[in-house]
Amino acid sequence: MLLPIVLAALIGAEKPAEEWTPLFNGKDLTGWYTFLQVHGKNSDPDKVITIANNEIHLYKHAKDGDKVVMGYIGTEKEYGDYHLRFQYRWGEKKFAPRYKMLRDAGLYYHILGDDAVWPRALQFQVEQTNVGDLIALYGFQLDSWVDPKTKSEKMPTFLNDDAGGAPYVLGGKGIAYQKHLAGEHEREGWNTAEIICKGDTTTHILNGKLINRGVNVRLVDEKDPTKSRTITKGRIALEIEAAEIFFRNVEIKSLAGK
Repeated sequence: MLLPIVLAALIGAEKPAEEWTPLFNGKDLTGWYTFLQVHGKNSDPDKVITIANNEIHLYKHAKDGDKVVMGYIGTEKEYGDYHLRFQYRWGEKKFAPRYKMLRDAGLYYHILGDDAVWPRALQFQVEQTNVGDLIALYGFQLDSWVDPKTKSEKMPTFLNDDAGGAPYVLGGKGIAYQKHLAGEHEREGWNTAEIICKGDTTTHILNGKLINRGVNVRLVDEKDPTKSRTITKGRIALEIEAAEIFFRNVEIKSLAGK
């Protein structure tokens, strides 16, 4: 399925730019809160988060290889039926406990319940070579399609249904990964990531390319896995995971009523 067709089906014709609303105002974290290991909510004595030049800079003051805390910057409000976009670029530094691993971050959405590292949510993965992976955490489950050759793998690869993808159920317990559409879609420097949540569907886009998709988003009952409830909204959060990274232009457009 081509991206323009997907967008038309989900959000209709393109709307004027002024309909985009900044979630991050470029100056401070108004409308957001922080949640960090050890420190909890709205406490950042290590200065993990710095804001300058209309950008969020994570781990500016930490030295390469330092042991750091992880967590996220979350919205105070819940959101549903939206088109979200943000830009990111990597810094140079990495930190323990992930110093020898790939640079990692991400965006959580549909966060439910208490804050935790890591929360009950869906995630747009931002990890080098794996940007756009779809992650279902702690009971989240959805229907999608994967390359039949990878269906038996622990992390199958997304392939849209009209391209021969086989039906696949992602998640339901623990943390489950569905890799993005095969290919390298990340660029050097700034990248633009988008998430479209319309009803109980989700679509991941990176630099204009549709790279993951799911429908029938739901939360499975922990006591009875045969029961579930549809999920269409929740909090949104920028992940903080032991790699220097910059975020900017975090914006949202309502799809309610469209």
